[in-house]
Amino acid sequence: MRALSPEHWHERRRRRRSRPERHYVGRRPEATEVYLVVGTDLQPLTHLEYRDTAVFDWGRVAPGALELAFAMLADATGHRPTDLVCRSFCEDVVARLDHAGFVLTDGDIAVWLMTAFLAADTSIVEPHPDRRGRRKRALAWIRASAGRA
Repeated sequence: MRALSPEHWHERRRRRRSRPERHYVGRRPEATEVYLVVGTDLQPLTHLEYRDTAVFDWGRVAPGALELAFAMLADATGHRPTDLVCRSFCEDVVARLDHAGFVLTDGDIAVWLMTAFLAADTSIVEPHPDRRGRRKRALAWIRASAGRA
């Protein structure tokens, strides 16, 4: 692995500071609505049809919640999330959002990405052999996404 120069890190920090924060806003006035707010720009969050054409949903684990998890992760990172990351984000975050409405930032998503797969103490219970490979792939995707942001 090659070391990155201090100039590289300085440039990355400068770009991140100059990038406006992204807000994901969900509400249910009559139908489900999810918007992306960047500065003063408001636009509907793009439905990317990850697994289904289900309408965005939150507050429970459902096909629409998985679609919303995928859309927010893809938008916040600029990369397609792995299945494990997407399912975990859906269960940990999207399914727990207030059913009436929510506001979530790309910073909230970044914090979840940085901590979600590192919090488990693998010395207590060794994960199933198949899950270890998925966990490694998920961590690799998170590190790669964080490195390109």
